[in-house]
This record gives sequence, C-alpha cells and structure tokens, in this order.
Amino acid sequence: MCLIVSILTPKFLTVSNTLNLLKANSVNAILSCALTMAIMLGQIDISVGSTLGLSGIVSAMLITNYSFPIVPTIIICLFIGMLIGAFNGFCISFIGVPAFIATLVTQCIGRGLAQVICGGNPIRVRNDAFSAIGTTTLLNGVSIITVYAVVCLVATTIFLYKTKTGSYIYAVGGNETAAKYSGINVKRVMMTPYVISGVLAAFCGIVWVARLGSATPTLGDGFELDAIAATALGGASMSGGVANIGGTLLGVFMIGVIQNGLNLLGVNSFWQYVAKGIIIIIAVVIDIMRKKYKSN
Repeated sequence: MCLIVSILTPKFLTVSNTLNLLKANSVNAILSCALTMAIMLGQIDISVGSTLGLSGIVSAMLITNYSFPIVPTIIICLFIGMLIGAFNGFCISFIGVPAFIATLVTQCIGRGLAQVICGGNPIRVRNDAFSAIGTTTLLNGVSIITVYAVVCLVATTIFLYKTKTGSYIYAVGGNETAAKYSGINVKRVMMTPYVISGVLAAFCGIVWVARLGSATPTLGDGFELDAIAATALGGASMSGGVANIGGTLLGVFMIGVIQNGLNLLGVNSFWQYVAKGIIIIIAVVIDIMRKKYKSN
C-alpha cells in the first residue's frame, strides 16, 4: 500500500508527511487497543467515539467556562469515561445485554449529553498549558500524541501478555464455558476491557480537544469505525479468542495510509467511509474463510 501511494504521489514519503501520519493516527491507535480487548472477548464497543466526544466537551467546558485547573479537569473526564465503561461492562457481563445494544445505548446517551452541554455550539479553549497536552512537539518533530500512543501500546501489550487478567481475557474469548469451569471470574473479566476502554476514550477526548483548541458537538464521530476497521484488519477474530496488539498496530497504519493517500490525491473525504466499509467486510470475510479452512 505504501509503495502504491508513494508512486501515485511523491509527497507521501516526505518526513513531514510521515510525522503527520503518525500524529493523525495516534488517537486511533489508542482506541484500537481498547477495541482489541473487547473484540478478543467476542464482543464490541461502538461507544468509544461518543465517550471521546463527551469527555472532550466536558474538558473544554470546565477549562473555558469555569476556569477549572487542568489536573482536576483531566481526573473528572477520565472518571466519566470510567463510569461509561463500567456501565457498559455491567450491562453486558452481569445483566446479559448484547454488547452491540449496550454500547449503542451509551453512544446515544453520550452524543445527546454532549449536545446538551455545549448547546449545539463549539467551545473554544484558550489555555496554553492545556493546549500543550496535545500540541507539544518533541525532538525531530515527533508529536507528544505519538508518545501517548506508544506508551498505550506497550502498556496494553504488557497487560495482555504478562498479567493474569490478560491471560483470562484470552481464555474467556476462546471458550467462555471452559474458562468458567476453570475457576475464572468470567463476569469480572468481561467487564474489565470496557472500563479500560472508557478511560482510554476519555483520555483521547482530552488530547484531541487540546490539539484542536476547541470542542465541537460532533467530536468523535466515526472514530469507532476507524478503530473497528483497524482491529479487524489486524487479524482479530470477531467471534473472539484471536487478536494481538502487533496486528492491531499494522491495521491502524493500513487505515492511516489509506486516509492519508486519499487526502494527498485530493479524493473526496466521503469516499473514505466507503473504503473503510469495504475494508471491514473484506477482513471479516477473510476471518470466516480462514476458520472454515481450519475446521476442514
């Protein structure tokens, strides 16, 4: 893909575009880490975009309208994300609500609350210290947001491969009944990824608003689609039990290269949604065919 895009447009392989590609896809990388854990369980979370948007709106409101200090603002927003994730996890694991329905409900509530809070109008943020959270540039032009993504990817990898809870997530996703009879607290394990997902989405909302300097009512729209597409492209099985962070990272960059290439080529942004939809269905079909081949 990189070779094709670089042939079509020489601007693709420039240093500035590469750094921009990394920065533009860092938030998706963080959200994809959260989606990977949910999909690993054979579940889904379509509320990450609305959680990101709600967190971003709240952070902008607290900073701009109420002159809140930065640290308490961050804590409040992360707590909101944790509550949303805990609600999703509780409904799914303890009540038995299908993951799609539970997260669709929180998506609608989050979108509605974001509109109510801002009154349908964007909120500008004029606080240099807060903006530095998303605009700071390190040596050689690397964005601080890229550093956040790297830290999140490393932490998620350690969590999944080096902790008991991470191993339990794999076990529950592979065979929930077997995991239950092995003494694993399945309900608690199924709830954990959603709490983490809510916190990560809220953090992304804070970072995104700090980067843009404003929060709009539509903040986060379509972000969940990018994360799902990246996770599916990375080889995660939608039925659970199969996923890895390395594959997810590759999926993130595949989506990023497609978007970046289409932008450089001047293709209408609406066509990017078409491309993502096609990518997701292709990835799911490949997963189904692979399972049929293994079963035979």
